[in-house]
Amino acid sequence: MPTSSVDSVRTLASTDQTIGIIFPILGDHVQRFFRDHKTVFVKYLNEKLPLKLRTGSRLFFYQSGSNKLITGDAKIVGVESATYDDVLTRFLADLFLTRDELERYAQDRKDKRMLVLVLADIREYSVPLRLKSGLTMAGRYMTKNMLDELRENS
Repeated sequence: MPTSSVDSVRTLASTDQTIGIIFPILGDHVQRFFRDHKTVFVKYLNEKLPLKLRTGSRLFFYQSGSNKLITGDAKIVGVESATYDDVLTRFLADLFLTRDELERYAQDRKDKRMLVLVLADIREYSVPLRLKSGLTMAGRYMTKNMLDELRENS
């Protein structure tokens, strides 16, 4: 039986304290958080909201197509779900995607709800953290132990 992307995220979570979530994001899009001060991340998931994700958690920026690098993070100050039209109306100015990119991303899912993360305290790491393995589009929870290990090995 296939699992949803959020089920995959849940499965990857360990028993350690969850401090955030890692999602793969194109390098150009990650740079919009750092360079252009964008503060809203959106992602379609097969479930409303990841269970362990809450205000105060962190979003870790994994640059897809890179050498398995986490290049920064941000504090999550808002977690909600919204439709395509809601995102355009409420978040477009702060969204990390352009209107055209959002349109291409949404395609025929405009009536479906997507995860919306409102971010603050966005920071780019001077030394990126290298994951030992790749990351699927479903993402992965970050635990304190995992982060400590990544920092030791970077």
